[in-house]
Amino acid sequence: MDAPLRHIDEGRGLWRYAERIEVRCPRCARAGQVRAPRDSREVRFACTGCGLSAATVSCCGLHAAQRDWYGPVRLYGRRPCGHCGHQWLGVNRIYDGKPAQTPQRIAVRCPVCARDSEVDVDMQPHRGPEPRDPHLGLPLRLLEPTRHGLLWAYNAEHLDELHRYVAATQRERLRSAGNASMVSRLPAWMKLARHRAAVLKALQRLQARLVEDDHAPAFAAQPEQARNFNRAARRRRG
Repeated sequence: MDAPLRHIDEGRGLWRYAERIEVRCPRCARAGQVRAPRDSREVRFACTGCGLSAATVSCCGLHAAQRDWYGPVRLYGRRPCGHCGHQWLGVNRIYDGKPAQTPQRIAVRCPVCARDSEVDVDMQPHRGPEPRDPHLGLPLRLLEPTRHGLLWAYNAEHLDELHRYVAATQRERLRSAGNASMVSRLPAWMKLARHRAAVLKALQRLQARLVEDDHAPAFAAQPEQARNFNRAARRRRG
């Protein structure tokens, strides 16, 4: 009888795999990498195809002196009604990308006195359920739809850890690992033994994609099924 394959969760969070993320250029869809070294305050992406450059540079580790973001954004703000004092009048709107014209304030009607008040809003990156690079909001390169859900990974190291976890027939977690590790937050469908074969095949397809020609046509950058999955997720969110 074969010995069980063993996986030990040591508590590594998803952020531990985010120093180098395989992405697609939002302009030409060519494969590239977002680099975010832990010992640096800079996050950078440079496309070798169209020349697009994006970066986030932190100042004193607190604020972003430069912030490029290509993912969904959220306009958020709230205030008491300026007429009757009802709390709160709020704005919480999510857009697929930065609006062409970003308002500084939005009129909101009070549900009590039915009068409008101007609510100041801020625009923030929105890190929703769709898998994206967390630094710049760029679309991930390693996406693979399955009949159970959308599988994704940041890079080869992340893929390898997912493969070792899914393949394991004996899974353990160190007491010190807590409940914030990458594998502890995986969706339930990835953890089921009956899905093991299908998930492993999908992971193997992603591993093969890493060695594909980076000069593949842009229209082949993201599988149609993954695009449909993302559209459905946006509709559910709306």
